[in-house]
Amino acid sequence: MRPVEFYKKAKRAVIKEGYKQEFIHYETLSLNNITPDDFFDAYLHVVINSGMKYQVAEKIKERAYREGFETIGHVGKRNAILKMIKGKNAEKCLKELKEKKTIIEKLDHLESLPYIGKITKYHLAKNLGIDIAKPDRHLVRLAKKFGFNNVQKFCNEISKETGDKITVIDVILWRYSNLFGSK
Repeated sequence: MRPVEFYKKAKRAVIKEGYKQEFIHYETLSLNNITPDDFFDAYLHVVINSGMKYQVAEKIKERAYREGFETIGHVGKRNAILKMIKGKNAEKCLKELKEKKTIIEKLDHLESLPYIGKITKYHLAKNLGIDIAKPDRHLVRLAKKFGFNNVQKFCNEISKETGDKITVIDVILWRYSNLFGSK
């Protein structure tokens, strides 16, 4: 099976499972339309999700919004999030991000934020409307399965054939892997 055929199969399965709205969100998402509140929410999501199963992280995020960010148990994550809040850094970070010209500059800027690293910078970029894939364990496995040593090249190949945005491809393949496995 070619990568694009696998992707189309995954897309049909994700739609059948009721996740169409999830990737429609990425079809229209653009950094130009991101507000400081959107930036903070995306940052919070990525920091909490770092190294955690999505479903567990979502519960922690909901609790943090409901009961306060001090309820986040991981000290490093909690301190990074509180630093972003107390310094009103979301507005400043977003402004600086929008001023960057290239994707590399944008990724470097995101990696400079507290608790954002070499992989999570891609996750945050994707969630802010930058058309890029996150090289997480699911997409790395799929790329290798189809003979690619680079997630970006893998997703770019599918994008060229389908016309779908890379962020859409990423979320469909991630969701499919989350539901059915990536092996």
